[in-house]
This record gives sequence, structure tokens and C-alpha cells, in this order.
Amino acid sequence: MLERRKYPRKDLLLFANVYDSKSERIIGTLLNITLEGAMVLTESKIDQNNVMELHIKLPEDFVKKNELVFTANSRWCAPDINPEYFDVGYQFVNVSEEDGSIIQAIIEKYGFKE
Repeated sequence: MLERRKYPRKDLLLFANVYDSKSERIIGTLLNITLEGAMVLTESKIDQNNVMELHIKLPEDFVKKNELVFTANSRWCAPDINPEYFDVGYQFVNVSEEDGSIIQAIIEKYGFKE
């Protein structure tokens, strides 16, 4: 399959829950992230092209903000290797320069080194 990402995915050494901003409920766990999107492990199947406002609580004393809030569009959903879960690919919508810097800091601090 042809890779269309501008930025390579970075698997993380960070355990971070991803929340639906509307309901404040956990929708899943962040698996990897790029400046353009993220993959989230969920217990429920997520419809494609579902635009949501999500947030990730950041580690204390990591950056000035205590959470990263972003609008994301679900681009795909596929069964995880564990059949009880799904992997969902989200594309970020309108990431601010500040949030882009936070995402880059997450990648640098918590990304697996290749």
C-alpha cells in the first residue's frame, strides 16, 4: 500500500487516554501520533468521517498546557490484533502552531527511537 503521510507515524512510550470533549468519556488510548493525525486503540468501532473534538491529558510539568484539545476526523477503523479492540486513524483539523509544537514535543520525548 502506498504511504501518503508527510510525517512518519511515531509509536509512543506514553500511556495517554483520549477523551471525547463533549461527553468527557474516554474513547481510547493513544498509540501513535504525527503532526497530521493519530492512531487510537478503542473498544468500539468508530464510523469513518466522524468529526469529533478530542482531548489528551498531558503529563504534569511537560508543557504549559495540561491537555491537548483538537478536532479530528476519523479516516479509518480496523480490527486490532486483539479482536476485542479497534484501531482508529484520526486526521487532525486545523492544528494551531502552539499545538503543533506540543505534538512535536510529545514525539521527541515519548516517541520510540529508531
